[in-house]
Parts: sequence; structure tokens; C-alpha cells
Amino acid sequence: MTINDIAAVLAENNKGEQEAIEGYYKLLTLPNLCAELYNDILEIISDEMNHSKKLSNWVTRLTGVEPAKD
Repeated sequence: MTINDIAAVLAENNKGEQEAIEGYYKLLTLPNLCAELYNDILEIISDEMNHSKKLSNWVTRLTGVEPAKD
């Protein structure tokens, strides 16, 4: 397995994290969510964002490709 293969697997996993975040934000739009559930979902989103950031950092470390600076 090459570095690019590993980076591709990490990117695929990161895609899953982003899709999970999307789903959790959709949950937040449901009516009548109790405050505890709402806050728990926000915590889960935060965890997923942390995972996504770690995966992105690994891709950068492995490939040397840095995100573009705007």
C-alpha cells in the first residue's frame, strides 16, 4: 500500500465524518427537541469535527500537501 493509497483511505474516512456531521445538523432541525438532546448532538458534532481535523492532518503529514491559504 502506497502513501497515496493510505491518504485515499483517510480521505474516505473523513468523508464519512463529514456526512455524519451533515446528518447531525439535520437532526437539530427537528421540532420539539429537548435541550439535553440538542446539546448532546452539538457535542457529537464537535467530536466528529475533531475526528475530521485529525484525519486531514494525517493526510497532510503523510503526503506533504498543505491546504491552500486564501
